[in-house]
Amino acid sequence: MRAILTFLALVILSSSVLSLPSERRDGDSALTEIQALNFALSLEHFQYYFYKRLYQYEPQDFSNAGLPPWSQGRYAQIFSHELTHAQFLENILGDNAVEPCTYNFPDSDPRSFVKTSNIVEAITSSTYTTLAKYLSDPDYVISISSIHSVEAKHSAWINADMREGAAWSTAFDAPLSLSQLYTMMSGFIVSCPSSNSLPPIKIFPSLTFPSYVIPGQTVQVSFSPAAPERDSQTLYAWFISGFEALVVPLNADMTVTIPDTLQGFVFSVITNNRESVSDDATVAGPAFLVFDYDYQGNDQSLPM
Repeated sequence: MRAILTFLALVILSSSVLSLPSERRDGDSALTEIQALNFALSLEHFQYYFYKRLYQYEPQDFSNAGLPPWSQGRYAQIFSHELTHAQFLENILGDNAVEPCTYNFPDSDPRSFVKTSNIVEAITSSTYTTLAKYLSDPDYVISISSIHSVEAKHSAWINADMREGAAWSTAFDAPLSLSQLYTMMSGFIVSCPSSNSLPPIKIFPSLTFPSYVIPGQTVQVSFSPAAPERDSQTLYAWFISGFEALVVPLNADMTVTIPDTLQGFVFSVITNNRESVSDDATVAGPAFLVFDYDYQGNDQSLPM
C-alpha cells in the first residue's frame, strides 16, 4: 500500500495548484481484520437498504422518467447482490457482526434514485480499495477482492447504461481513509444500534458544493456544522481522483477555484495542511463530484 500511496505525487499543473505529498498516513492504521470486515458489512447494509428503496418504483415509473423500463430489473439484481454480500460477511463474522443502521436516502423518483446510486457505488469502490490494506488472511483478501470487482461492475453499469457516460472514471479508484468514507456514509445515516462496534473513526463536518459545478469554475463551499473562525489559518481544497490529486487554497470567503483539468469521479477534502490529506489534517469532507467526459475525452454534461 505504501508504494501505491507514494505514487500519489503529482506534477504542479499551474501556479495555484499545489503538489501532493509523497506519503499519507490515516488515523485508522491499527484496524484489526474483524473491524475491517465489519466496516465492509456496514457498507453492505448501507447499500442493501438503499437498493431496497427500488421497490417503491415500478418499471413504468422508469419509462415515464425517460429511463429504460428494464433498468428496474437490473437494479433488482444489484439489490440481490448486496443482500448476498451482507449475508456472506455475516456468516464470516458470526456474533461479531454489526447490525444495520437506520438510513435516510434523498431519492424521490427514478432519476434521483439513479443519481444516488452513483454516489453509493463510488463510496463503495473507494471503501473496498482502502480495506485491502487491513487484511492479511488470504481467504479474506480473496473474498473482499471478489466483492470489490462486482461492485465495480455495478458502478460501470450505472454510469454507462443509466447515465450514458463513461463506464469508468480514471485508471484507479481513489483510496480515502475510512473516517473520510464513513463521513460520506453518515450523511445518509439517521442512527445506528448502540451495540455496533466500529473501528475508532472520526466523522468530519460535511462539505457541500453548489449543485452544479464544472472544472475551472470558482464556487463557494460550506461546512456543516459551520466552520469555526479561521483567524489567519490557510485551508486547502484537495481534489482527489484515483491516485492523483490537485490541491488549491480555500479563500477566506469560502470560495475555491476548481482545477480545470479534472475529469471523472472526484472526492474533495478540505485540510489545514497543503502536504497532507490524513485524518489529522482533514477539516471537512469529502464531497463527491462528477465531471463527465465523452468518448473523445471532452468534457460533457449529463443530467444525472
